[in-house]
Amino acid sequence: MKRSLAFVWEIAALYALVALVGYFFNDGNWSFTGAALHPFLFVIAIEASQYGLRPALIASFVGLGLYIIGSGGLGPGDSLPILAMLVTGILLGMVQEARNKQLREARQELDRSRTEQDRLRQRILVLTEANNELNERILGEVKTVSSFSEIARRLSVLDQGDLYAAICDLLNDYLSATRSTVYVLNGDVLDIKAAKGYVVVPEEFKQIRDKKSLAWMAVTQKRPVSALDLLKENEGHKSSVQEGQYPILLAAPIIEESSQEVRGVVCVNSLPFSKFHGASTKILGVVARWAGDSLFNAELVAQLRQKAGQRG
Repeated sequence: MKRSLAFVWEIAALYALVALVGYFFNDGNWSFTGAALHPFLFVIAIEASQYGLRPALIASFVGLGLYIIGSGGLGPGDSLPILAMLVTGILLGMVQEARNKQLREARQELDRSRTEQDRLRQRILVLTEANNELNERILGEVKTVSSFSEIARRLSVLDQGDLYAAICDLLNDYLSATRSTVYVLNGDVLDIKAAKGYVVVPEEFKQIRDKKSLAWMAVTQKRPVSALDLLKENEGHKSSVQEGQYPILLAAPIIEESSQEVRGVVCVNSLPFSKFHGASTKILGVVARWAGDSLFNAELVAQLRQKAGQRG
């Protein structure tokens, strides 16, 4: 409100200054009656150029009122200064009003541009982060594919006697497993064939008979599983879960591809916490699947060698 009425005080101050100048330097003719170029026009022009049409019209009417009061009424020769005041206020006010409108539109466009720039900057940041994440995933996939190729190569050239120990070495290299075991299925028992990370393998790890264990879950479900799957199954019986019930963190079945029979289980007994996630379970499943293929190939080669020896 104070800012909207600021021009009123400015109009009053300017007219007071002009009247004082006329009173002291124009023989007391403070309204400059009869002047060829009336000073009131400058006041109107100043207000019009600064504020626009409405302040210019107010300045014009104030000037007209002061002129009529100072001249003691309207005479035959007063039409020209009166018309000049009105025309000056209207024309200059309209011109400034158009400029003010353009200025407001330019400011609004600038604000919209800044807002759009902020939005674009935010989108660029989001897209950059998404691109970086995608690059990391692609790099991870490339590393995973190269790892799978290396796993396949290392398992495909082994004899049956070396295969089980090599599986434990692979788990150490690609999953950072600190302890791992490999079992073969003999009826209702899983017998250990290889272990890594143990000075002495505990007696309870040499055979697994408990059908509720994670190793047997991998056998019965024929898929890679983790301790989280076992925990979900026991979720309704939390009171029966005891410390040490999960000596195996990850397990995947060794399946013969031709018959789809489970031949054994690959187990990870200990690994860093950062590696305990779904990707590690998938990699373990790949190792177990290729171990099954390699085991079948190794047995086939052994049979062929035995037949060749018998013929020889």
